[in-house]
Amino acid sequence: MKRVVLAVILAAAVASVSWFGWAIVTERAVTGWLDAREAEGWVVSRDSVAVSGYPTAFVTEFAELTLADPATGLVWSAPAFTLRQASWDPSRIEAIWPETHSFASPYERLTITAAELASVLDVRPAANLALDASETRMRNLAIDSTLGWRSHLAEGRFDMVRQPGETASYAIRFEATDLTPPAEVAERLDPAGVLPEAIPVVLTDAVMGFDRPWDMSALEDARPQPVRIELAEARAEWGNLMLRLSGTLDVDEAGRGTGELAIRAQNWPEMLDMAERAGLMGNGARRTVETALGFLAGMSGRREDLDVTLRFDDGFMYLGPLPIGEGPILRLR
Repeated sequence: MKRVVLAVILAAAVASVSWFGWAIVTERAVTGWLDAREAEGWVVSRDSVAVSGYPTAFVTEFAELTLADPATGLVWSAPAFTLRQASWDPSRIEAIWPETHSFASPYERLTITAAELASVLDVRPAANLALDASETRMRNLAIDSTLGWRSHLAEGRFDMVRQPGETASYAIRFEATDLTPPAEVAERLDPAGVLPEAIPVVLTDAVMGFDRPWDMSALEDARPQPVRIELAEARAEWGNLMLRLSGTLDVDEAGRGTGELAIRAQNWPEMLDMAERAGLMGNGARRTVETALGFLAGMSGRREDLDVTLRFDDGFMYLGPLPIGEGPILRLR
């Protein structure tokens, strides 16, 4: 019996020494990373960095943390931020944001509040913490901009999973319920207030290939850029309006897409009304687009519903046979 007790005491002592050793390593690694960013010209400030959680976890807590990247002009500030790792599985990291934090760019400052905002990440420590999978949960999340707009969602989830056998291709899914657009946008799109206040369903399901993996260099240097987008479905439903897209785009180094997206729009004339009220098209352009889309809708069945292909080619977009302008630049800042 004495031997058993001694063995338990010895095992506990070894485990304790191991935990405290790794806690010191963790704290030094985190502060070293922050110091390295500061040496590169970032603005870095924090009141404290502490590691706790003995004996089952490593809980790294930051107080009054600010990171500003001079290359992009992006600034993130939070009164607190927590990283949690189980002591037996440091490759699985839980990141917990505070109730309120902010992102700023050279154009605006966003204040983010949420009842819940947390991520779970599975990473590969030996590959510069390259991402294998992540899940981010959002509840009662609101975004307030210094430009005067506010948006809110009741619940949301963002998942990102590395594809088997690939190093930089990820299955990506975003789903939100009761997404409330900024009041100014809603008033311009729907001045009569006919549509519901919130968009009940927003969904995106895709596989995206990037030029390199999402790892620590995405924070330290620059964001990986998309090279291929396989969109299984992007869907939004708002009242009697529904918009759905699917298709595949290849993206060049300049961010120009080449490929086709299939578009299905229910009650598309109302969408044109909204676009005109929002100032996205003038009355003359509206008549031209409506005539062309009406012809295409008539070919596909119900005149109120539209099935058409949006084609991207050499930097321009074509809706069916109709050229509609330059395509968006698909680059991550």
